[in-house]
Amino acid sequence: MARFDLQRIVALSVLAVCLWATGSAVAADKPYPFTDPYKATVFGTPPDIMYPVQPVPRVSMRSFEVESRPVPDVFWYADELEYSVALQRKPAPLMFLIAGTGADHDAGKMRFLRALFYEAGYHVACLSSPTHYNFIVSASRHAAAGYVPHDVEDLYRVMRWVAEDVRDDAEVTGYSVAGYSLGGMHSAFLARMDSEEKHFNFDKVLMLNPAVNLYGSALRFDSWLDPNNTGGKTVMEVMDEFYRQFAEFYKTREIESLDSEVLYQLSQYVDASEADFKILIGTSFRVTAASMIFTSDVCLSAGYVVPSDTFLTTTDPLLPYFTAASKLTFEQYFEEYLYPYLRYLGPPMTEGEAIYNCSLMSIEEYLRSAENIYVVGNLDDPILSGDEVKFLQDVFGDKAYFFEHGGHCGNMMYAPYVRRMLEFTGEVQQ
Repeated sequence: MARFDLQRIVALSVLAVCLWATGSAVAADKPYPFTDPYKATVFGTPPDIMYPVQPVPRVSMRSFEVESRPVPDVFWYADELEYSVALQRKPAPLMFLIAGTGADHDAGKMRFLRALFYEAGYHVACLSSPTHYNFIVSASRHAAAGYVPHDVEDLYRVMRWVAEDVRDDAEVTGYSVAGYSLGGMHSAFLARMDSEEKHFNFDKVLMLNPAVNLYGSALRFDSWLDPNNTGGKTVMEVMDEFYRQFAEFYKTREIESLDSEVLYQLSQYVDASEADFKILIGTSFRVTAASMIFTSDVCLSAGYVVPSDTFLTTTDPLLPYFTAASKLTFEQYFEEYLYPYLRYLGPPMTEGEAIYNCSLMSIEEYLRSAENIYVVGNLDDPILSGDEVKFLQDVFGDKAYFFEHGGHCGNMMYAPYVRRMLEFTGEVQQ
C-alpha cells in the first residue's frame, strides 16, 4: 500500500456505500437481489425495494464542548462534539442512534434511520461512532478507541448531555437506543450500563447487524487484504479496475447524480470477483482504522505513527502519517498500542480478557435476561462467523430475526428489513 491515495480511497468508499434516498413507492415485496454477501455489503438496496421514508423537515446540527483537555492544533476543527437531532412538535420518546465503525452522526445510514424513526413518531438524536475522529478528539476520555467498555462509557456520558440538551427544546416521554454494525454492539452495552445507572430506562434497544466480537470481526476484515487471500492482486490494482469500469459506465449513460438507482445499475455492470469485493470492503475498514489510529496517536502524543516530539499544525502534510497508519492491521494496533495503554491505565488484565470484554459474550447473562433488546440481521453477514450467528439466535430467541441474504447492512433499507425494525421498536402513538 505504498501508493495509498487517500482521495481515491475515500471517493471509492463513498461510491461503495449504499446511498441514502427517500425511496420510491414500494410495490409487493421483491426478493432481495444480491445473494453474494460481499456484493450486498458494497451495493446495498436497490431503489425499487427500499422502504419509502420522507426527508425530516427539521434537522438541527449541534455541537458542544465535552472534554477540557487541550486539542492538538491539527484538530482545531474538531474541538467540539458534533451531533444532530430531529424533534417532534409534540411530546415524544427520544431515540438515540449510534453510528457504525468510523461513521459520523450524519452518515447515509444515519440519515435514513433518522428519517425512519422521526416518521415513526420519535424525537431522534444521532451520535457519531466513538471510533470517528471527532468523537475521539472531543469526547473520548482516554482518546484511544476500540476498547468497547471505555467507548461505551464515553457514549453514555455524551447521551446524558444530549438528552439534557433535547429536554430544553422538547418534552421527552421516554428513551430508546438503536445502532448498526459496531453501533449495534454498543447499543447492547449501553443497555447493560443503564440497567445499573438507570438514567434512561430504555424502552427499546435495537441492534442492527451487530458485531458480536469486535476483535474477531476486525481480524476478518484485515485478512481480506492479506496477500495470501487477494489472489495476487494488490489493493491499488483492484481500485484501478473499479475506477476504469465506473468511468466506462459513466461515459455510456447520462448521469445527473450518483443516486441509488445509478448505484444499482453499476452493480449489474461491474465485473468483479468475490476477492475483489472483499478487498474493497477491507480497504474501507483499513481507511477507517487508519484515521482512528492517527487521531489517537496525535491526541496522546504516543509516538506510534507520529514521532512524540512532532507537534503537527494545520500546514503540515499529513499523508505520510496516514500512509504509515494505513499499513497497520487492527491486530497490530491492539497488540502494540491499545492493549499496552489499557495495562497502563489499569486495572490489570490479560490480552485475552481485554478481547473478551469487547464481545457480547462478556454480557451474555444480562442479554439473556433483558426483555427490551432486539436484533435484526442477516445469516450471511460477513463480519460474523456461523457460531456468532447461532449465539445471537440462541441468546435472543424470538427477539431476533435474520434474513437469508443481505451481507453486512446491505439490506438495511430493504422494505421487509425496515418493517421488522418497526415491528420490534413500535411506532409512537400519535
